[in-house]
Amino acid sequence: MKALPSLILPFVSFIITLILAVRDQWSAADLAWSIWLAGLLLGLIYLLVYQIAQGDRETLLAYPFFLLFFYFIFAGFLDVIFAFARWDVLGQEMPPLFATVPAAIAHAARERWPFLLTSALSYLPIYVMDARTVHLTDLGKPLFGKDLLRMILLIFILVGLTMLRAGGLALYAVLLIYFTPWHTLRRGIGGRRPARTPASDDESPPGRRRTG
Repeated sequence: MKALPSLILPFVSFIITLILAVRDQWSAADLAWSIWLAGLLLGLIYLLVYQIAQGDRETLLAYPFFLLFFYFIFAGFLDVIFAFARWDVLGQEMPPLFATVPAAIAHAARERWPFLLTSALSYLPIYVMDARTVHLTDLGKPLFGKDLLRMILLIFILVGLTMLRAGGLALYAVLLIYFTPWHTLRRGIGGRRPARTPASDDESPPGRRRTG
């Protein structure tokens, strides 16, 4: 029962986003830049909560690296890939690097802002809890790190959909993967390990006989 809200919120977020995507006919580029912007904002909130909750001043150094990664590497990659896709699919000219990035980010914030709200509804509760308890140096443990890898993978899929001129059901499948609460499902499938109880006096290890 405790995991029920963790399942309901992502489901509601998915349904709302799906309705908006169908109504407004989102493209793969729309969804890719929306995921990018959501990842940037959620990551900054994660770092802020972590710093406040754990009092780790070294986290301040993470902000510039995080922003540099998201803009100059992540956004630059998206800019090149989607510019190439427009050139390959639509025959448009290749613009200079980062020429279309500000407009793409502004469009995602202005036109696809509901995606930011549904992403926050789905991810923020578990991120806040995780940021208060997990140390960033514990490799493989921070949930945002795992989700960031999944975001990057989904964007690669969206790039492929753009190159193949695919959309519709394939795009909605990406939305489903994005909003699926994998953390909660893994905990539910794995369950909890049974608590260890001390052996009673009547139980003796195999091969040994009680004396006394």
